[in-house]
Amino acid sequence: MSLPPEPTGLPALVVGASTEAAAVQRYLTREALPSVHREAVEQTSDVLAGPGVSVVIVDVDDDHDHAVEFVRRLKRESATRLTPIVLLSDDRQKEHRLAGIEAGAEGVLAKPFDPEELLARVRVAGRVSQYLVDLDSAASIVMTVTAMIEARESSPGHCYRMANYATAFGRALHLGDADLKALYRGAFLHDIGMLSIPDGILHKGGRLEPEEYEIIKSHPVIGDALCANLRTLAPVRPIVRHHHERLDGSGYPDGLKGDQVPLLAQIVSIVDLYEAITMGRQYTAPRTADDALKVLRHETNVGWRRPDLVDAFAALVCGGALEKFRGALPDAPIGLDELASDLKHASDAAAAEAVVAAWGAAQ
Repeated sequence: MSLPPEPTGLPALVVGASTEAAAVQRYLTREALPSVHREAVEQTSDVLAGPGVSVVIVDVDDDHDHAVEFVRRLKRESATRLTPIVLLSDDRQKEHRLAGIEAGAEGVLAKPFDPEELLARVRVAGRVSQYLVDLDSAASIVMTVTAMIEARESSPGHCYRMANYATAFGRALHLGDADLKALYRGAFLHDIGMLSIPDGILHKGGRLEPEEYEIIKSHPVIGDALCANLRTLAPVRPIVRHHHERLDGSGYPDGLKGDQVPLLAQIVSIVDLYEAITMGRQYTAPRTADDALKVLRHETNVGWRRPDLVDAFAALVCGGALEKFRGALPDAPIGLDELASDLKHASDAAAAEAVVAAWGAAQ
């Protein structure tokens, strides 16, 4: 008698104490689809804290109130909000199904479950989950390329400091988890458009010619375009595009005014100026935190920045909250030229991912 193939991929999470929920999990196992069964929502933390699940199948008739709240919580949390949720429900429990759908569930599986429908839903969910994993891998590649850019800057660690400063500022403003994640990635990637700027302009000493400055000013639009095809980077695109806007409309690239400038872009803009002044650049020496705060307050007085944000950031700086990030740099990555060459010749996204994985393992 031959054994069934070993299940592979992310598991389906089946939740419920009913015999029907247990039967669903047994059937998936028999069909060599990875699955985990938990009788109560309180027992799911270990599964959800791991690499993730392909789909959540929850018996919404069993412990109804807790089941609906469980669905609502999964759709609220950033780590699970894109995970497909299927309700297991009796046809006669219409109010249960409606409550679960309103909480965010994408589908319903009637009791007793149809095996073919169950398999179809789980397999489709598995493909969706793999697609999301691929998108995250692509986002990681973009962040790695950004690290390559900053490795050639005169201020090593710029992207890492930006990400940590912006996240610390966001926490001080009591922003939610989704905004904090966007701030970290957005601050890290804010200058990815500099990939397109020629070295002769980027590292030119002295004053830029007007046409050269226009080329520099194109980097937010180019950066936005680079992030446009990655769904997982959608929350950072307003940061990448608008971190050089000013509240009086004199910024670029879109001349936004007042509340048109996204809050997260305003945060990254404040952090960017502070980091540039205190760490210095190729042709300017580092200055003190007090000097940076004076510049920020001056820009507030002329209408470029929100006073409340600058005051909150000043409190963070004066409280010493950013000092721990100032010198905490990662080890300098090696083999950047080789990585750039290998990425250029990668035939597709899977090949590029393999290149980055091999380079990361060598660090």
